[in-house]
Amino acid sequence: MATTSIWSIKNNLKQSINYIINPEKTINEDYGKNTYNYLELSSNKDYNFKNEKTHYVSCLNCSETDPHKDMKFTKERYFKTDGILAFHAYQSFKEGEISADIAHEIGVEFAEEMFRDYEVVVATHQNTNHIHNHFIINSVSFKTGKKYNNNRTNLAKLRQISDSLCEEYGLSVLKEDIGYKSTYNHKVINNVYYKTLKEDLDNIISYSVTLKQVMDRMKQLGYKAYSRNGIITIYRDGYDKVRIEKAFGNEYSKDSISKQLYSSRQIVFKQIPQKSIFQEYLSKTNNHHKGIYGLFLYYCYLLKVFPQNHPKQYLPYSIRQEIKKLDSFSEQTRFMVSNKIETKEDLEAFAKNNYEELGILKSKRENLWKRYNRAKTEEDKSKILTEINDIQPKIKEFRKLDNYCKEIRKRSKSIQDNLNNFGKDLNKEKDNSRNL
Repeated sequence: MATTSIWSIKNNLKQSINYIINPEKTINEDYGKNTYNYLELSSNKDYNFKNEKTHYVSCLNCSETDPHKDMKFTKERYFKTDGILAFHAYQSFKEGEISADIAHEIGVEFAEEMFRDYEVVVATHQNTNHIHNHFIINSVSFKTGKKYNNNRTNLAKLRQISDSLCEEYGLSVLKEDIGYKSTYNHKVINNVYYKTLKEDLDNIISYSVTLKQVMDRMKQLGYKAYSRNGIITIYRDGYDKVRIEKAFGNEYSKDSISKQLYSSRQIVFKQIPQKSIFQEYLSKTNNHHKGIYGLFLYYCYLLKVFPQNHPKQYLPYSIRQEIKKLDSFSEQTRFMVSNKIETKEDLEAFAKNNYEELGILKSKRENLWKRYNRAKTEEDKSKILTEINDIQPKIKEFRKLDNYCKEIRKRSKSIQDNLNNFGKDLNKEKDNSRNL
């Protein structure tokens, strides 16, 4: 079990870094005590002595000798030296449940997942009964220059990654919190990456018969996939690691998927003969073409113009993402037609009204959550939770329409700018042609 928290640092960043890397709190007292005999007994043949640390301190995306200097350079590079300087995060484990080695390993993996575009110092302290990790995260991304947003969604993500890693390493986790879970679920539902991954996974499970096949076929689609301690993790490089059970529900646990695959093996499959595209066409149309066109089709068939078969193929991830965008454009077009939005004024009027309705529902939900937290009996909590669940789909619909309005507004401006630039370029070409 690990508890997490995070807060901002507004002054003296160097002092905060020095506090967490304090040698007295981070020293590895077992350094150099590992022997080859011990490794043989534990069957740990791959132990790398070069990675053994004198102190449990690691730096991500910055130098271990002077991380403060690197963080300062990033701020100056992007002209963001004021305001919040960094964030200090904390991850504390249950007493007696974990060693400092494993705690630090989890801490580093946690930082890599949660703050991969930021410079981070990770330190593991052993000076209390509860072994705990400290993280100092630069507020400015070294990759994009954007400042880290410590919002509700990232807080839910922080908790989710910590819990998932604890489960992977066989540690206990905190009791599920409804508010945190709903925030994390909202992130998953509205994220194109998660949606695409789930569609790919569902598709592959539908025609696989073993878990190994599922993992191998996901890898063929460009994903990384592994299973540790009964937790299946699938992801793409540069994107979130997705523990599929945590993200998509209990039906995606290792046992549930295995049962589904076992049931698939009990189905007797009849062999389906491969048909040519021409034969498929004839079987679907019931039209027996005669005359010149019929003769043309027959000659094409004899000359093998039509492919012999058309096996199932998968489009690359990048193309599938573009198709998703096209689907989104189609949905937004239907939205504009159904709501008779023809001008910028029509769009702004609809967006304003929709935003006000969304605000009313969100305010009502917030009040219900306050009542839920104050409720003393499970019966009262259950009733309030039912009201909240009734509001959720309405909020989701209003938020979807709000996103439509924002995306249409943004894209319209981009199109108009392109048209203006095109007009300018055209005039330049005409001027150049006259000068010639």
